[in-house]
Amino acid sequence: MSDRDDIFAHAAVGTLPELFVEKLRRHRTDDLGKAFRAVLIRLHNEGTIDVLEPARQIASSPINQHDFFTVMHVYTELIPSLDASVPDTLAAVKALSTRAGEDLLSGTANGAYRTWAEQGSRARDTLEAINPEDGADSAYIFLALQALAKAEPDAALDRAILYLGGNAGPARSASAKAIGTFDVGEPGRRARAVEALSVNAASADDNSLGHMLSAICEIARAHPDTNAAAAELIEANVERTEDHAIHQLSLELMFHADELPPEIISGLTKIMHRVPIGNRGTIRDIGAAAGKLADKNRLDEALALVTPLFSQHEELTSLEPLGSLNYHLLQLPPHQLAKTIITWLLACDYNLGLATMALVGKYHGDSPLILQPAVAVSYLRNSDRVLLAHRAIGWLFIHPVTAASLLVGLLDGSGDAERQTITELLFDPLLINFSGSVGDWIAGQAKNPSHSSQPILADLTARLETYIDGLRSPGRIKELRPSERDRLIENHRQHESMRQAHKQAEKKSILASLATRQVLLYGTRSISYFKGMGGKQQRSEMKMHSFSHSIESPRLDILEPFDLDYMLRVFRAMKTAP
Repeated sequence: MSDRDDIFAHAAVGTLPELFVEKLRRHRTDDLGKAFRAVLIRLHNEGTIDVLEPARQIASSPINQHDFFTVMHVYTELIPSLDASVPDTLAAVKALSTRAGEDLLSGTANGAYRTWAEQGSRARDTLEAINPEDGADSAYIFLALQALAKAEPDAALDRAILYLGGNAGPARSASAKAIGTFDVGEPGRRARAVEALSVNAASADDNSLGHMLSAICEIARAHPDTNAAAAELIEANVERTEDHAIHQLSLELMFHADELPPEIISGLTKIMHRVPIGNRGTIRDIGAAAGKLADKNRLDEALALVTPLFSQHEELTSLEPLGSLNYHLLQLPPHQLAKTIITWLLACDYNLGLATMALVGKYHGDSPLILQPAVAVSYLRNSDRVLLAHRAIGWLFIHPVTAASLLVGLLDGSGDAERQTITELLFDPLLINFSGSVGDWIAGQAKNPSHSSQPILADLTARLETYIDGLRSPGRIKELRPSERDRLIENHRQHESMRQAHKQAEKKSILASLATRQVLLYGTRSISYFKGMGGKQQRSEMKMHSFSHSIESPRLDILEPFDLDYMLRVFRAMKTAP
């Protein structure tokens, strides 16, 4: 049977979508697929069949959802070449988009409609056919304005400005969004667009306002001569923005923050600080925008964007709600990462202390995170250096080498009295509690004769050795050793604690859904068999390897736990140098 005969047969019984799947599932781009689509287009344009009718009835089609997307792709390729009225084509595209639901591919049919509407008077006819007050039709006002702008940019702008000044909210939002995509390279057209957005923003609803401010950001991004007007409009409407506008502008920042000038970023930052804590999608976009700014060496703007949010909302201090922000910050050069941590610690804000601790805790590597604060602290007063040293220990005590690297960076350039205070903090509590990790790191730094603080570090290493020798000098004191019974009880407690932690981790492991659990009673390797190509049995061998992990507990957590805890609480709460 020829393609023509197949099409007639299936059209007669209403099963064209099934034929699309059969013919084009594996032939979308080859000659067979092209030939089949050419026959469909010719038969439709001759008036022999109505190819769009099955699309308009797709909601009631028995075709499964997987095959539906194949059908939708076929229509996406057919629609731009079909001769049809605006109502018929619009109904078909709407039906396809509705059946696609919230899938990311649901907008592909709309793209085909825009291409179709670029021909002849279809864009104008679409605008006449659509109800500007129908929210479901706002997307097609946007598409029609874009299509009209392709051939008649001034006419498209005129129509968009008309909608901007109207009372129909959906049309106003769609037109504002469309203006942001128009080619306004001609100065007169650009001036008209900026003026229309500025004049109508004051009376716009929240959704329309968000699109208007996004549109002027897009114009400014392409035409820097409008930066001042864009910044002024944003500043004038900061207090009027609510959920919809904030979310629209968070998307603008997420995609284009690195392309917008500082004066516009400043206004958008003020708007982002109004975000409700429950709008987690918007907050994640803000985190992505801050990460993009940080990546482009605009760290001050990135910190200005997120720091007040941490201060206002303790829920954000884990950094998790802000998506990949922690990754971007940890990718910064060491001196810029140090600047971030110093900025948060010197803010003397409890939530920012939590954020600092969370950020350092997100670092994963074979060696501890080492900060290089020399540049960031070069402008600090001596009193701020001492305050920073105390707060760094208070908040980063569980990351002792990171805290030590920050304190060592504070030594150079400090006054004599302040240097002595910081040196004593390095010794007590850091070296006394972490004589292993911090001791080894400082000893390594002391071996570098060119290090600016080499004499101080060498003296600290010698003091630590003397301190350790003093601890060992009494030998083993029998009265201080736990009894065998106490040791057994503690070993049992630790074993049970680890067993419960392992069980909880196992519940969340993705491996549990991918692999079969096996318990090896003895041996150094695991052998299994599986069937390979042709059903032939194959042998797989996996050798067992050991792995280990160690953690250093603070010495005073055992000897003086209450004093240590109190000291750290005091350090975290400090707002002035002692």
